[in-house]
Amino acid sequence: MGSHFKPEDMSRQALLSWTLRTLRSHGLKPRRKLSQNFTVNPYLLKTIKKLVEYADTLEIGCGIGTLTLVLSRVVPRLVSIEIDERLLEAARENVDAANTILVKADATRYSGYPEQVVGNIPYHITSEILVLIARSNSVRRAVLTVQKDVAERLTANPGSDNYGRITVLVKALFKVEVAGVYGRASFYPKPEVEHAVLVLTRIKQFDTDIEALEELTRVMFTQRRRIALKVLAERVGLKGDELYPRIQRLLAGKRVYEVEVGEFLELARIVGEAGLISRD
Repeated sequence: MGSHFKPEDMSRQALLSWTLRTLRSHGLKPRRKLSQNFTVNPYLLKTIKKLVEYADTLEIGCGIGTLTLVLSRVVPRLVSIEIDERLLEAARENVDAANTILVKADATRYSGYPEQVVGNIPYHITSEILVLIARSNSVRRAVLTVQKDVAERLTANPGSDNYGRITVLVKALFKVEVAGVYGRASFYPKPEVEHAVLVLTRIKQFDTDIEALEELTRVMFTQRRRIALKVLAERVGLKGDELYPRIQRLLAGKRVYEVEVGEFLELARIVGEAGLISRD
């Protein structure tokens, strides 16, 4: 299929029809266990097209090549990975851009992330992908389509029910923005919930402080509604006359889920430097 084919310029019905024809011609059915849903909303494709930067890009999950076709025209180099060999064969027929490489690979085991990551992320691997992106300092920007509840967790404020460990870890490293929410009809087959487009822009490198933060939040969010200082004292241990008052002033009687991202970062530095928690 030539570069003149632009899925983002089609009507929704035309894009859906093309998707169904492509699947049928290859004898394909979406695999639920892989959370396979294909984008059939051209406005969603246009949104992503506007959000991506001109940078070497990794696409997670090329599917039949719908978004791949869009990305190949707006980034200098694109590597698109897909775990399902059947879909990869279809994508190879649809995408023939010289700057694009299609690779069979498991996104949770892929290494060598470039500056930008884009993709419609399967729900069952969302957390793993977020951690991989966070740990890959080469990634400056990510444009990800995720379930709406994931977006709500990543943008949650301290003190809210959605505020949790993954919120703290991602916000410590990235500016997090929701660029749009899209209904179930934006995909085929229709998923059970709405999806959102997230933009992550790196503000901090993954370092020993973040490693300490990972361990600290793992320990503390097991008791999210308890007083943070008490959880820390019991689970991590506090030593020295100077350390306890310093942490007490920082936490100010807050419960774990009320502690702000910046406060968690400072807390991770304190307990990490004191050797109370792993930093490697």
